[in-house]
Amino acid sequence: MRRVTAALALTALAGCAGAPPAGSAPGPAAEGRLVLMGTTDLHGWILPYDYYTGERTNNGLAALVPLMDSVRAANPGRTVLVESGDLLQGNPLDFVHRRLAEGEEHPLVRAMNLVEYDAAAIGNHEFNYGIEHLDRAAAAARFPFISANIFRAGTDQHAYRPSTIVERTVGGRTVRIGITAVTPPGVLIWDRDNVQGRLDFREIVPSVRPVVADLRARGADVVLVAAHGGLEGSSYDTAATGVPAENASAAMAREVPGIDVIFMGHTHREVADTTIDGVLVQQAKNWGTSLAVAELDLRWEDGRWTVANKRGRVLRPAPGSTSPRLEAALADAHERTRAYVAQVIGTSEAEWTSALARTRDTPILDLINDVQMRATGAELSAASAFSLTSRIPQGPVTVADVAGLYVYDNTLKAIRISGAQLRAYLEKSAEYYLPCPALACDTLTNPSIPGYNYDVVSGVDYTLDLTKPVGQRLVRLERNGRAVMPADSFTIAINNYRASGAGGFSMLIGAPVV
Repeated sequence: MRRVTAALALTALAGCAGAPPAGSAPGPAAEGRLVLMGTTDLHGWILPYDYYTGERTNNGLAALVPLMDSVRAANPGRTVLVESGDLLQGNPLDFVHRRLAEGEEHPLVRAMNLVEYDAAAIGNHEFNYGIEHLDRAAAAARFPFISANIFRAGTDQHAYRPSTIVERTVGGRTVRIGITAVTPPGVLIWDRDNVQGRLDFREIVPSVRPVVADLRARGADVVLVAAHGGLEGSSYDTAATGVPAENASAAMAREVPGIDVIFMGHTHREVADTTIDGVLVQQAKNWGTSLAVAELDLRWEDGRWTVANKRGRVLRPAPGSTSPRLEAALADAHERTRAYVAQVIGTSEAEWTSALARTRDTPILDLINDVQMRATGAELSAASAFSLTSRIPQGPVTVADVAGLYVYDNTLKAIRISGAQLRAYLEKSAEYYLPCPALACDTLTNPSIPGYNYDVVSGVDYTLDLTKPVGQRLVRLERNGRAVMPADSFTIAINNYRASGAGGFSMLIGAPVV
């Protein structure tokens, strides 16, 4: 009821704005409202359906469509819709459609075309399946994929459109909305094999500053940045890698004049209404869980629109929300994906769960590490418990069951490291746990460190003492009953993300691939 009341109030306000005196001909209004909407990190979530569990959910682009329709109905012709990146990888639907033929429409792009997006930022996961996959997906879009900080390698030529301008009519006058976007430079680490020598990913603030200035020079009344990045900081060591920080939204707000609104992404967090130096900063929740809405009150002054006031909110879909139009349009892609994940690939004599995989030895992590060692021939293997809700059922095991254990489309490498590097690696991983004097702690894990940055290594025996200071917790490290020495050498199976040093594991940077 509250959503309906709000929508009616917006409609009434829009109808009253600039109303002419009785008996006079209506003229252009001096005030009006523009509404910006944003999603981010859809990661293939089109329909409200979990391909890992086979159950309906309350998220996905289709679940947000009724909210979008409501906002558009309350503000006819005065809305803009953007996505802040990470579309083309992230769940089985994306995986099944990872090899697009020339001219083929990616299912998520088809859905976004139907919903009438105005622009999409290029996220880091857009490169997981290669540049050609991104380019083919973008070619079928009726909206631009944009980024201000991706350049052709060794040149100052933008590899993708750095910006776009869309027009709306507010109060009988045209308002021009400039949209730009940024991509995490960390792509140079995470997807080095796919982009090295072909694309440069440059520092965000110096890249976006001239693009925003250009938008203003071209007559943009409002400037929106779709930033695939959080407020500040980086998950990798910028000094050791030489790669600029991935999260720069706060810096953009402070250092780039001319920005009105930033819709963030990448960090999978939700930010409703934050203002930094006059810039409204928001973030929708990932996987189509919520919709960011920025309401801008405009005033006509000196022959142009200016932003008089702005406020943000996030909206979540009502239980059971969906879009019958998207359900019908994506039926073939949906059924193709369901058929793929339903394939039986093995059997299990017992049920395995990942619920305690970050605190004790579990068969699920042993399985991943054993498979990695067999595939590479490495002596050791490292893996994370990406989810604490995944399970291998007793009885038939399907693609969906196994895919739920390892949701990222990483590639596997075998690298050579020393005993000293192994020790540093395990100490870094142990930062996931908070200091725990006397082993009496209410909170065991560090909320600032994501679980996927806690790795478990198989092939060695080791003990962590959480009563000791960070960096001094590895009190035992042995292989085959012998203490590991700094000069020892091992091969270790590891995913490409971690091998690149991502997550702050700089001790692995440059380790030779065997």
